Amino acid sequence: MGKTPGKSKLVWFILAGIGVGILLVHPVARLFYAMGQRPPATPLSIPLVLQALKRAFGPDLLPLGLAFGGLGGAVGWLLGAWFIQKQQLAAEQLACLRGLTALETLKELMVTLSHYIRNANMVVGGFSAHLLKCIDDQQCQEQLHLIQQAAQEIDAVIASLQNLTEINTVEYTASSHELMIDLKKDIEARLAKAQAAQAARQKEAD
Repeated sequence: MGKTPGKSKLVWFILAGIGVGILLVHPVARLFYAMGQRPPATPLSIPLVLQALKRAFGPDLLPLGLAFGGLGGAVGWLLGAWFIQKQQLAAEQLACLRGLTALETLKELMVTLSHYIRNANMVVGGFSAHLLKCIDDQQCQEQLHLIQQAAQEIDAVIASLQNLTEINTVEYTASSHELMIDLKKDIEARLAKAQAAQAARQKEAD
């Protein structure tokens, strides 16, 4: 299995910290130590600097260099963890912002669509209810009931989309990779509520 991008970045931060500790901090620390140990009358010269830097990588100071490398690796790990966490938070904030933007756009679209669709749906539902009272043919009544159910489903879909607070998607079909917004549970609950209200009204009318 390959490394995740976050772990890979963390490794690079640790390696960079070790490198800085051994190749930069250790020789500079050795140089300052050598400058502090020289006699007061001795001027700072290039040979003295080169000698101090050369000795920093000698075998006698190898443990000290490794200690600086370990310290640099620890600092690199801390910086890497902070940087990765900051990137993850920025990515999550961007995803959240995109989701909110999509949600607001969807709500604006649904307000527009519901204005026209609900008006037409009210006409369909109203006339089908009126025809149910006027027509005695059983087959026609069954068809009108189906029309009313379809009108209720349209209302439930519009209401669900208007009150959407989170976008969850599912595959449109098992064999398709196209996605659709998952409204099934909310629509079923709204339909059950609408049917219960309709049954209560019919009971009062009878």
